[in-house]
Amino acid sequence: MRQRVLFNDGWTFLLGDCALGDKTPCFAKTKLEAAAFKPCALPHDWSVDYPIRQDAPSGGGGGYAVSGVGWYRKCFTVTVPEAPERRVVLQFDGVFMNSTVYLNGVKAGGNAYGYSEFAIDVTALLVPGENVLAVRVDNSMQPNSRWYTGSGIYRNVWLIICESIHIAQNGIFIATNGLYKSQTEARVQIQAMVENDSGEDADVGVEHRIIDAEGNEAAHDAAALYVSAGARAQAMVCPTVKNPRLWSDGDPYLYTLETLITKDGKQLDRVLTRMGIRTAEFDCDRGFLLNGTPVKIKGMCVHHDGGLTGAAFYRETWERRLTLLKDMGCNGIRCAHNPPAPELLDLCDEMGFLVMDEAFDEWLLTKFKSVEYGYSSNFAYGYGQFFTEHAESDLVTMLRRDRNHPCIIIWSVGNEIPEQSALEGVRILRFLQDVCHREDPTRLVTSALDNLAAPEQFCTREEFECALDVAGYNYVARWGMRAETLYDEDRRKFPTRRFIGTENPSAGGVRGCYETRLKDPAGGAHDSYETRLEGPASRYRYDRVTLDHEFLWRYTASRDFVAGDYLWTGIDYLGESRWPLRGAVSGAIDTAGFPKDTFYYFRSIWNKRNTTLHLCPHWNWPGREGEFITVIAYTDCDEVSLYLNGRLVGTKGYDFPNVGALGAWNIRAKNTNPTTHDLHLAWDVPYEAGELRAVGYKNGTPVAEQVVRTTGAPFRLAAACDREALAVNGIAHIEVKALDADGVAVPTADTLVRLRVEGDAVLLGMDNGNLQDHAPYSAPERRLFAGRLLCVIRGIAGTDNVARVILSAEGMEELVVDLAMSFL
Repeated sequence: MRQRVLFNDGWTFLLGDCALGDKTPCFAKTKLEAAAFKPCALPHDWSVDYPIRQDAPSGGGGGYAVSGVGWYRKCFTVTVPEAPERRVVLQFDGVFMNSTVYLNGVKAGGNAYGYSEFAIDVTALLVPGENVLAVRVDNSMQPNSRWYTGSGIYRNVWLIICESIHIAQNGIFIATNGLYKSQTEARVQIQAMVENDSGEDADVGVEHRIIDAEGNEAAHDAAALYVSAGARAQAMVCPTVKNPRLWSDGDPYLYTLETLITKDGKQLDRVLTRMGIRTAEFDCDRGFLLNGTPVKIKGMCVHHDGGLTGAAFYRETWERRLTLLKDMGCNGIRCAHNPPAPELLDLCDEMGFLVMDEAFDEWLLTKFKSVEYGYSSNFAYGYGQFFTEHAESDLVTMLRRDRNHPCIIIWSVGNEIPEQSALEGVRILRFLQDVCHREDPTRLVTSALDNLAAPEQFCTREEFECALDVAGYNYVARWGMRAETLYDEDRRKFPTRRFIGTENPSAGGVRGCYETRLKDPAGGAHDSYETRLEGPASRYRYDRVTLDHEFLWRYTASRDFVAGDYLWTGIDYLGESRWPLRGAVSGAIDTAGFPKDTFYYFRSIWNKRNTTLHLCPHWNWPGREGEFITVIAYTDCDEVSLYLNGRLVGTKGYDFPNVGALGAWNIRAKNTNPTTHDLHLAWDVPYEAGELRAVGYKNGTPVAEQVVRTTGAPFRLAAACDREALAVNGIAHIEVKALDADGVAVPTADTLVRLRVEGDAVLLGMDNGNLQDHAPYSAPERRLFAGRLLCVIRGIAGTDNVARVILSAEGMEELVVDLAMSFL
C-alpha cells in the first residue's frame, strides 16, 4: 500500500558551491566532512536568512536579497524494496531554482523552473542502511524573475512508497459533468491514470467512492482496466451524486474521492482526493456564473512570499492572511504570476476563494526584472531561457496538479507577456491554450494583457486578444480616453467577448503613515515614506489612496458583462522596489499581516454580512494644534456623524448604488441624504487633543460606533497569540502592541522589543510591516511600527510541555506568553 511521508526534517544547508568538474561534486558524495553544513528545517528560503544589500545582484525587483548557489544534504534510512514490487519516489513541491538532485553520489534528476513540482523515482539508487540525499540549488543568474523569488527548497518534500502498479503522479482528474433536475443531481466524470512499472501485463480494478463531509457515501463506481508492462492506461467512470451540496464562495463544501486499485482481490493502491461539485462559466453578457448564478469576482492578486518567512510556505501564515481577506469581503485570489504552493489552493478550496491559477510571467521574450516594466532589449535571465524546452511540461505539471481544486475557475497562461504585440505571440498563445483544453476541458483560459490600446508599436495584436477564451485586462484605465471609458469601446466592438479584470489598481499605502505634506518637514535629504509622497507615490496618501478603485468599482459593480476584478495587490510583498524599500506597499494588508486603513475601505463595500465603520488617521498630533487634519471614514452605513470632544463636526453619507425612484418620479426607494459620490466620507477637522467619535446610522438607527483617542506615551506591552497550543513544526503568530498608562494602544509607538524563547520552540522571525526596516527578520529584536509588531514562533521536537515566549522593552515589565506543546 502507498505511504506518503513528509520529508522535511533532518536537512543541513550550506550557502556556497564546490568544484563541479568531477562526475560527482564533492558536496554530493556520501563520505564528506560536513561540518560547514548547518542544520535547517524545510521549508527553507535562504534569501530571507541574510541581510539585504543595495548592491545585491537580485536588485530591487528581487528585494535586494542574497541569492547564489546553495546545497542541501540529508542522511536517512529506508527499507530498500525488492524491485520491481515496490517503488520509492521523492516529490519536491518547489525548489527555486535550477535544482539538481543526487542520491548516494549519483545524479537522480532535478528541475529548472523554480515554481514547478517534480518527482524522481529513486528506487534503483537506494542502498541498505544509510542513504545520502544532496540537492544543489542554483539561483545565481540574477535577476531572473518577478518579483521576490526566494532561494532553496522552499516548499515541502515528500517520500512516497508505492506498489509497482499504482496511480500515476497527479493521475486523478475529477470534473463536474453537469447539474440536472434543478441541481438535484450531479454527474461527475472521474479519470484515473494507472502506471504499471512491473515486468508483467496486468488486469486491475479501479474503484471510486465519493464521501461527503459527514463521512457518508454519496456515490460509488468502478471500472476494469488492462495495463501493459511498462505502460500506463486510463480508466473513466461517471457516477451520479443525488442532491449534491454545491461548492461556492459562500458555502465551500467539500467531498472526498477515495480511489482504489486492486488486482486478484488484493488492494495495491489507495489515493484520497478532495473535490467540490460545482460549475463555473464565463458569459459575454452575464459575467461569471457559479452554479448558474452570476457572482461578481472581488479578487486580489497575491505573490508567493509570506513576509518574514520569505518564499518558505507555512500553511498557518496563509490561513491567517486569507482569513483576513475573506473578512474584507474578498472572494477571489489570482496566483501572481506563477503556480502556488499546493497548500494555498487547499486553503482556497476550504475558504471559498475563486482562483485564477497562472503558469508564466514570461514566454520567449524576457522582461526587465526591476521597476522598469516591459520587454528588455538587453541580455536578461528569465523563463525565456527554458520556455522552448520546458513550457509544455511545466504547464502540464501545473494543470494536472491543480485541476481537481474546485476553487480554480480559470487558467492564465501568461502575465503581461511581451509577445502580445509580436507576430509569433498568437501561435504560442494558441499552443498553450490548446494544452489547457486538452488537459482540462472544463475551464477557460485567459492571459493578463497590459497593452490593450497602448501606443501602436506596443499595442496588443487584435488577433491575440480575440484568440483568448476570456480577455484579461490589466489596468484597463491606463491608456488614453480609457481612463474614463474603461471597457466601453471593446464592449461595443466585440459584443461576444468575455471580460475580466486580471489586474487593476487596489488601494494600498503605508500602514500608519498619514503625512500629506509633500516635502520632508525637517528639510533633510534622507529617503522616507514621507518624502516618497511626491509624484506617483502621492496616490498612496491616506486621503486619496482609494480614489482609483472607487471609480473602477462603480463601473465594475454596475456592468454585468464584466466578470469582476483581481486587484494589485491584496498583501504587500517583497521585491518590485526602490531602495530603501525592500518591497511594494500596494496591498490592503502589510507583510506582517496587519490590516491597513484601506482594508476597511474594501470591507465597507464588499463585506455585506457585517457592518463596517472605521476612522483614520490616529489622533496624536502634538505641535499641530489648530491645523486642519483630514478625517476619513470607511463605512457601509447610510450616514455617519463625527464628534470632536463631544461637539458635532458634521454628518455625512453616500449611496452606492445610487438610489432611484420607485412608483413615481418623486418617491425615492430609500430616504437617505448623500453628501458625496465617493465611497468614503471625509471631514477637515482642526486638531485638538482628545477624542474623535463616529456614530453610523442605517435607516436612521445607530448601528455602529468608533472612537479614536489621543494617547499617552507607551507604558506597557500587550500581546495576543492566535493559538493556545503549538505543534512540532507548527507555527504561532503573536501580535504585540504598546499601551499607554490608561490601557489604550499607542498608534505611533516605535518601541524596540526584544524576544527570547524557552522550551521546545524557536523564533522564526519578527516583522512590523515596515518595508524600510532592513533588520534581518530572524533577529531577536525589532521595533514596533505604527504601534504593532508580529512575532512568529515555530515548535520543535522535545520533551517540554510548555514553550515560553518572553517579550521585553526598556522601562517596561517583561511580558510572558505561554504555549502548550502539542505532540499529536
